[in-house]
Amino acid sequence: MTNTYDAERNVAYVRSVKCETCVFTRNRPVSRDRVRGMVTEADKAGSCIPCHHHLYQGEAIEPVCRGYFDRKSSMTLRLAVALDMVEFID
Repeated sequence: MTNTYDAERNVAYVRSVKCETCVFTRNRPVSRDRVRGMVTEADKAGSCIPCHHHLYQGEAIEPVCRGYFDRKSSMTLRLAVALDMVEFID
């Protein structure tokens, strides 16, 4: 599980812009089928897709992928937006 949510501040972190190699762009580093599988897995888990640019960087925060947020945001994220509980970060 990634650190996309800060319980103390009650916010979900979302990348402010898509990465140049976002999996939801033509420059994606994985196949379209793999992206579909990632979305399916996230949906089944009630989760999200974290920004791959931040993964494994040792950062405390791993924001939600902006491409996922824009195109296939989960019900949880849509609710967080409605409740003003989303913080966009670089």
